[in-house]
Amino acid sequence: MDYPKSVPSVGLVNGKFVDENPVTGTPGSLVPASWGNGVTQEIINAITAAGMVPNESQNNQLTQAIKELAKLDPQQSFPAQVYRKNLVINGGFDIWQRGGVNVSPSVGGFLADRFRSDWDGAAGVNISRQSFALGQTDVPNEPRFFFRWQQVSTGAGSTIHKVSQKIESVRSLAGKVATISFWARGDATRRVSCSITQNFGSGGSAPVTTLINSFLLTSGWSRCQATFQIPSIAGKTLGTADNDCLRIEIDLPLNTLQTIDLAQIQLEEGPAATIFERRPIAEELILCQRFYEKTFNYDVIPSDSANTYVGSLISTVKQGQAAYTAQPLAHWPFKVEKRAIPSVTLYRVNNNGPIGQWRSGSDQYSSVSARTLTTSTRGLWVDNSDTALTVQTYYIHATADAEL
Repeated sequence: MDYPKSVPSVGLVNGKFVDENPVTGTPGSLVPASWGNGVTQEIINAITAAGMVPNESQNNQLTQAIKELAKLDPQQSFPAQVYRKNLVINGGFDIWQRGGVNVSPSVGGFLADRFRSDWDGAAGVNISRQSFALGQTDVPNEPRFFFRWQQVSTGAGSTIHKVSQKIESVRSLAGKVATISFWARGDATRRVSCSITQNFGSGGSAPVTTLINSFLLTSGWSRCQATFQIPSIAGKTLGTADNDCLRIEIDLPLNTLQTIDLAQIQLEEGPAATIFERRPIAEELILCQRFYEKTFNYDVIPSDSANTYVGSLISTVKQGQAAYTAQPLAHWPFKVEKRAIPSVTLYRVNNNGPIGQWRSGSDQYSSVSARTLTTSTRGLWVDNSDTALTVQTYYIHATADAEL
């Protein structure tokens, strides 16, 4: 509907109706029957669409109709991207439980939660968490951190320079159209490629790798995105170790000094790259802890030299206990149930004494037989291999790793 602008004799002023003005002798606008009937019919159409019967003595039917029509239809099919669309965990690089800088530049592994960095050829690579400046507009929606790959020595004969994440279950998006998007930049013009690998787990079918696209990076932030078809897994064999996955991979240039930054990585179902999904930090941490958890405070890097009691497991050997009963024993219930039974590493709580061992609160006694007694996906027990210790309160730290 609109005003009857196409009828010159109606007498609209600036496209709208006006009243008659006897003082100035200005006539009022006319209301054509066709326009009045059209307005009425528009309203009736809305009322009947809502399943109501028009009633000329009832003046709130249009409001009721709008409310009824606005209700969600339980059978309505929403786009796949509406809710929890990003299959990548920690795609905004907000969670770094292992610390924000790579302390072993010649060894690949995990640093930013859920993201693994790999390289060979004796290259020297520093992986680090970098902060966006407040108010920057190069990457939208005020992200906090980004991921930096800084190659400080070229190495030789490299075959892999890769940043990747394994998404739980090879069934993820199998046979569907998907879109990957991320922001990236280089210290110079750099070409990176993106692919996915469907891994069917130990004892399953051979992995299937699909090249998605390659992207030419410049020194400024740019959004890389590509839509692709994920192969069907029909006819494939699934392994029995519950370690099947869909792996997204970003491959970087080999054997060259370079700095490449990545931000806001997203993999979603559908043919469009939508705005990056920002989940609450607490929720993102929980998703990460399904794969990795620690007793240390969030901002403390797990280490035998971390020198902190905060968050550690605690056990007390009391007066009068002897032999088996005179050993520390502590239970660590995980905050989040793990994907699988995790591998566990034990750490001492201060710089003194044997590494990976219980230390007393007075820092006078340590053990030499600390071990994980039992481990499940929900938690673990740490004891001292039936070795008695001096009456004291004892402390120990631990990490639980269930990464794919």
